[in-house]
Amino acid sequence: MAGIDIGMMKRSWTILSAAIVIAAGAWGYYAWRHMRADMENPVVASGGSPPGVEATAQSTSPTPLRATRPSAPTSEQPSAMPVDEKSIEERADAAEPTAGVLANQPPSNAQPVEITLSQPPKPASPAIDTLESARQAVQRGEFIRARTEFAAALRMELTDEEQAEARNELLRIAQTLIFSRAIGTGDPLVEVHTVAAGDTLYSIGRQYMVTEELLAKINQLADPHRLRVGQTLKVVRGPFSAIISKTHHRMDVYLEDILVRSYRVGLGVNGGTPTGTWAVNTKLINPDWTDPTTNQHYLAEDPDNPIGERWLGLEGLAGEAVGRTGFGIHGTIDPESIGQNMSLGCIRLKPDDVAEVYELLVDRHSRVTVVP
Repeated sequence: MAGIDIGMMKRSWTILSAAIVIAAGAWGYYAWRHMRADMENPVVASGGSPPGVEATAQSTSPTPLRATRPSAPTSEQPSAMPVDEKSIEERADAAEPTAGVLANQPPSNAQPVEITLSQPPKPASPAIDTLESARQAVQRGEFIRARTEFAAALRMELTDEEQAEARNELLRIAQTLIFSRAIGTGDPLVEVHTVAAGDTLYSIGRQYMVTEELLAKINQLADPHRLRVGQTLKVVRGPFSAIISKTHHRMDVYLEDILVRSYRVGLGVNGGTPTGTWAVNTKLINPDWTDPTTNQHYLAEDPDNPIGERWLGLEGLAGEAVGRTGFGIHGTIDPESIGQNMSLGCIRLKPDDVAEVYELLVDRHSRVTVVP
């Protein structure tokens, strides 16, 4: 060691000491700066990166990352920021759900809601309204009003069932108001006639254009030929008329525009009953008759007489009927022909029905219309 230069060694220690002091000072300054930064920025102190600074691969320890909701963009910030979708899903899973509520399911205690889909109101039907008005009038006992309403409804568009109802009600009301001794207050179709000197049922019938047979039946006269002066009679304002439907094989009898009677009829073979308007021109009881096809003649009271015991001769006035003669309304000895097209063109009725029609239609005044 004698050969070592003492002066050189002293200089080396001096340099080394200076280096240590410098290094210690530098490290102390770095530690002071780091501690001050932690105090000023708690995010960095907790191990994160300051805003806008990403962790680098040179970090000496792993830096935990937390997803945070980006702040609303300002004019200095871009309008869109990257979002950690996985972290958002994890936060959603970890969030405490509302008690008793499951995602995409209604609450278990929710009351069912009943929804009624309203239907548009049906348009008003005059026919149905009129029919209902007639029903209500019947319930109130207002039969004259009900008769008017049912007759009006029958001229409108009704279903088959509604037509049958209106027809049946009209026939039922007619039996009470027309064909009985009852007189409805204010009924325009009937009135009371006081017998005067010289009156007969025939003359009274001619005055009101109805038959004496009908007046005798309505008033239940024991002897139609014996009337007392001052006696009151119920009379009907005639005349009656008839409409015959070839399609339905039906005769409807009307008083003015009110249906009062209805019958099934037989008609001419191959459509042989001409349509159009006819006038009743003759009325016969137990007539003779000659078959125009065989020229066989039948005497009155002959049980084999095909036309029965009543004949109402018809004279054509309009339509296919104009100028036609030889046609009539009569009875039959063949009930199976009713509802069929089997006659030579005349209109057939059952014996009881033709007797009633004979009492309703008046010669020269009553009209019979045949429609398809």
